[in-house]
Amino acid sequence: MRESTFIDKNFKRWEEIENDFKTDPDEISSDFIDLMNDLSYAQTHYPHSKINEYVNSLSSRVYKKIFLQQKQDKNPFYHFWVKDFPAIIGHNSRILWLATAIFFTFCILGYICSFIDTSFIEGILGRDYVRMTEENIKKGEPFGVYASNSPLVMFLSIFSNNLRVGLILFISGIFFGIGSFYFTFSNGVMVGAFMSLFIQNNLGTDAVFVIMLHGTFELMGLILECMAGFILGLSFLFPGTLTRKQAFKKGLAESVKIYIGTLPFTTIAALIESYVTYLGKQGFQNSNILVMLFLALVFIGSWLVVIWYFFIYSKRLTEKYPYAKYIEDIVHK
Repeated sequence: MRESTFIDKNFKRWEEIENDFKTDPDEISSDFIDLMNDLSYAQTHYPHSKINEYVNSLSSRVYKKIFLQQKQDKNPFYHFWVKDFPAIIGHNSRILWLATAIFFTFCILGYICSFIDTSFIEGILGRDYVRMTEENIKKGEPFGVYASNSPLVMFLSIFSNNLRVGLILFISGIFFGIGSFYFTFSNGVMVGAFMSLFIQNNLGTDAVFVIMLHGTFELMGLILECMAGFILGLSFLFPGTLTRKQAFKKGLAESVKIYIGTLPFTTIAALIESYVTYLGKQGFQNSNILVMLFLALVFIGSWLVVIWYFFIYSKRLTEKYPYAKYIEDIVHK
């Protein structure tokens, strides 16, 4: 075979291997075997050709990928955060969007009710909390509640509370998702009422900026816990192509892993709320320029992490991790 014919025959496959980001070990191994056969043929028939360098370089890259894959497979921590957890999110993206829509709908409902009934905010947040916040606003520290205690005490209190709320939200989903729906409703309305308290005092922009320093991860965790509850409760009702037993096993495995996946984000949210948010107690516009830049970095960074990891990376991963293989790993492991 002429060299040009050999190149034309295989170049498209080589290009696909070069540009592909496969994660399946069997597919990567198959590519490596094909490349070694190509390299052997090229070295035999075209010993002085530059095509040998190209195929050899491509083979080395695929070999390193196999070696790296073997190391990663031995690291369950890496596997969970890079493949397992985001793959579950990606393959259940409709439920993620549903949980997100439900939560923010109830936030808007809480916000609207706060304007319709002036006593609504006190009924949701408590009279003492509302009066304390109003006093802080008068003192020029509208978010002074975040500096009302030592950071460590605040962290332990916030973390334990968020952990308890998240666990209830998740486990209550076993009642066909009704429990998760109810607790998402109550939390969403509370967040809407809380935000309206500041909006009514012309502090809406400051509230979004300061509260969402920790709220980005905290509320994302709450949405994921709602998602986990829905998956747990609805898997038995809607088994799809699986048996009900398989569907419930799949739903249980997915929901537990989602809840476990929320724990680091809940922890980070509690740390930010305890050690960072208080820096913005006077509001965005009244903060020192350096403090303001630091808080802006935290704010933007948290949003970028949430959007990229949960809505972009997880979706892209489903393209590399086909549903059939995903079901096999989740249901039949």
